[in-house]
Amino acid sequence: RIRPSGTMAGAANGKQKAVSAAAAAPRELITKRIPRKNALGLKHQIIAALAVALLAAAFIFLQNEGDPPPPGVDSDSAAGDAVLPMWRQRFKKAPLTLEECEQKQHKLTYIPAVWPGFHPLCIVSAEPGRITARVLVRATGERKDVTAPDVRALLDAVKPVVSSSYGDDDPMIVASVYAYPPPDWELFSPVGEHLVAAGQLQTGDIACVYEGGQFIWPGWELGHVTDVEVPVVDERGRQVWRVIPIRTVSLRPLAFELSGFLTDAECAYVIDYAQRRLVPSPLAYMDNSDRNEEDVRTSKQTFMERGGSAMILNLEHRAHNLTRLPYALGENIQVVRYQRGQKYGAHRDFFSANDYHNQPAMLASVEYGRRNRLATVFWYLNSVEEGGETFFPRALNENGTEYNPWNGDHNDCYRGIAVKAKKGNAVLFYSLVPDGRLDERSLHGGCQPRAEGAEKWGANQWVWNLAPKYRG
Repeated sequence: RIRPSGTMAGAANGKQKAVSAAAAAPRELITKRIPRKNALGLKHQIIAALAVALLAAAFIFLQNEGDPPPPGVDSDSAAGDAVLPMWRQRFKKAPLTLEECEQKQHKLTYIPAVWPGFHPLCIVSAEPGRITARVLVRATGERKDVTAPDVRALLDAVKPVVSSSYGDDDPMIVASVYAYPPPDWELFSPVGEHLVAAGQLQTGDIACVYEGGQFIWPGWELGHVTDVEVPVVDERGRQVWRVIPIRTVSLRPLAFELSGFLTDAECAYVIDYAQRRLVPSPLAYMDNSDRNEEDVRTSKQTFMERGGSAMILNLEHRAHNLTRLPYALGENIQVVRYQRGQKYGAHRDFFSANDYHNQPAMLASVEYGRRNRLATVFWYLNSVEEGGETFFPRALNENGTEYNPWNGDHNDCYRGIAVKAKKGNAVLFYSLVPDGRLDERSLHGGCQPRAEGAEKWGANQWVWNLAPKYRG
C-alpha cells in the first residue's frame, strides 16, 4: 500500500509567514512582502497591497477559536449590518421560525449516510447570559431543551445528551490506535460562521455542533445546491463578492462540485506558473508498502510558493473562504499535469497514524492521529473531453450503499462516482468525518485523459484540521 506524497508542503514544514496584526483580520490572515524576484513592477505591487488589504476587510467573519464575535454582530443598526457578510445579513432579514428550524434539523440529523460527530441544534432563545437550544436525539427521535449561560457552557451541556456510539460499527470510519487529547467541540452556523457568543444567535437559527472542532459543509442530500458567497479580488484589485454554487455529489465521502471557482485568466496564470517547474509526482510510502510509483501515479507536479504573488494569495484565500477554514491550516497549492494515459490511482489524502508505526517523523506530524488533512479543493484548469475525471470508487448512493461493490481495483474510474474535468470548476471533498476520524470512503483518484494529444491540468489546496505545532 502507498500514500500520496504532497510532502505536506507548507502545512508541515513550509516557511512561517508573518501574521498580520490588523484587528480586522482575526482569522490569521497572512500578509507578506512579495519577493523582489517575483515583483511585477510598482503598479502591480500597489495592486497586490490593496488586494491583501481588501481581503483582510472581507474576511472579518472568519473567527479564530475563542475570538470575540465580529464588530456589529450584536447591532441592529445600518452601520452594524454593513460589516456583516452578505449571507449573515440575508439570514437576519429572513429568519426561520422554530418549526422551520426543526424541519431542517430533522433532515440534517437523518441524512442517509453515517456521519458521526455532527449535531444540528435549534436555537429557542438567546440573550446575554442565557442560551436555550433544542437538541434532537438521533437514537430516539426525542427533542430536549438545553440551557446554558454561554456558548462554551452550552456545548458542555449538549455532550451528555448527544454522545453515543454512532458510527463506531462502520469499518470505513477509522480511529487512531494511539491515544491523544480529544478536540474541543465547536459551534457553527450551516454556512460556516463560528458561533462563540449569544449575540450571534436568534430564535429559529440552526446551530451545528462539530465534535472535531472544524466546520464542514453539510451535504443535506444528493443534488442539493448551496450558493456560497466568497469575497474575491478582481483583475483591477477591487474586492467583489462572487457566488459559487456547490452541488452535493456524494454524502460519503462528503463531496461537492463547484461551478465557476476560477476564471479563464486565473487558470492560465496557474498553468503558466507550473509549466517551467514540473517534476515527476512522488509518493509517500506507508509501512510495508510494496507498490511502485509507476503503478499508482504517473503525472508531473509542482508547488506554488505560499502567498508568492497577489494572484496566488487571492486563490489561496478563496479556497479558505470557501471552506471557512483558517489560512494557517493550508498547504502550498499543488499543480499537476496528466498527459494522455497518465493517471493517479485511487488513494487517500489523509495520513493514518495506523499505517506509520515505523516512521516517527510522520507520527509526530499527524500528532498520532489528532491532526490530519481535513479538506481538499481540487481545481480544473482545463476541460477534458474524454477521461480526466476525479473518481470516488467507494462513494455511497442515495440509499447509503456503494454504487458497485468495491473490487479492489484502484484504477477503475467508473465504479462509484466520477466528477468531470471542466475548466474553472472544482471539487471539494472531506477526508475526515465531523468527529475527526478518518473516512476511508474518501478514497479517490485521477482518471487518464484518453483522447489523442489530450492533457489534464489541475491544482489543489489541502487544508488541515489543526495547524502544525512546529514549523521548520
